[in-house]
Amino acid sequence: MAPSAKRAVAYVAAGAFSAAGVAFAVSHEYTKRITRSGAREDPELAVPDDVAHQVLSMRDGGESHLIEKGDGPPLVLLHGANLSAEVWSYQLRDLSDSHRVIALDLRGHGRSRPGSEDVTISAMAADVAEVLAALDLDRAVLTGHSMGGMVCLRLARKHPELVGTRVGALALLATSGGLGVPLPSWSRLTSAVRLVAGAGVGIWRPGAAALRTTDTGYLASRIGFGRHARPAEVAATLRMLRAVDPQVFGKLVGEVLGFEESAAFGDLEVPVSVAVGTSDHLTPPLYARRLAASFEDASLNEYAGAGHMLMYERRQEVDELLGALSISAAGAGT
Repeated sequence: MAPSAKRAVAYVAAGAFSAAGVAFAVSHEYTKRITRSGAREDPELAVPDDVAHQVLSMRDGGESHLIEKGDGPPLVLLHGANLSAEVWSYQLRDLSDSHRVIALDLRGHGRSRPGSEDVTISAMAADVAEVLAALDLDRAVLTGHSMGGMVCLRLARKHPELVGTRVGALALLATSGGLGVPLPSWSRLTSAVRLVAGAGVGIWRPGAAALRTTDTGYLASRIGFGRHARPAEVAATLRMLRAVDPQVFGKLVGEVLGFEESAAFGDLEVPVSVAVGTSDHLTPPLYARRLAASFEDASLNEYAGAGHMLMYERRQEVDELLGALSISAAGAGT
């Protein structure tokens, strides 16, 4: 690629993520018109009333909040960037009759508080390792959506002793082993984008006026869905997006863009399933295929017409995928 073309790609990427930072800021000032509409609310999108809450102290002074429901083989669910454990409400309802379903707020999200290691994917992976040990879990199905999938990969790379013991299977939903493009300056670009995104979200301050729109916040959430998005699910996604500290968003942009775990995971001896929607515009199927190929024997599931929010858009299929992995994890441990 010619130098001028490389610069053009870099400028486009920087502009796109700068715009994403501004869109995030605007979404904080988005009117509550959509979430007020009773016709667009779904009680099943709320965390069930009978979940148990627990807060665990982390090694660096942070706190990890988790919710759980049910009894049986464990399922550990990790959400994506700027979401929370609430995104797994369907699975908490659907799978808790036969499983111990545990959903974490990753640090900086929901009720989890970062410590001295700040908000990084490596710190999140270390948190998950501590949670698995604190709960004394055996052969759990570790499930990660989007950035949560990256946390799963980092845990598998940095804490391989947990794979096959605490972790009995991996479910990687709408995620990637790395979003980088083959440019020599990519690492410098991700650092620059982190600063630009931070400046973008910095235009919002609690209590201060900002640009107002009835559409921008909704559209910022709608982009994560495929062809047939349910307004209630888009609104639920927006509520989680608006709840995250804008500074956390700014930090995570660089973390996600700079993430790299694309080297082969051929030595993992646990079942692995990779899932993606064919209409996922955030982590397109190409990333899922590359990720699946990095394992010796991973299954690849492509859901026609689905977008990035598979736990919402393909509720039944995700339930079935996790249930099947749980059976495989138990069988591999005998």
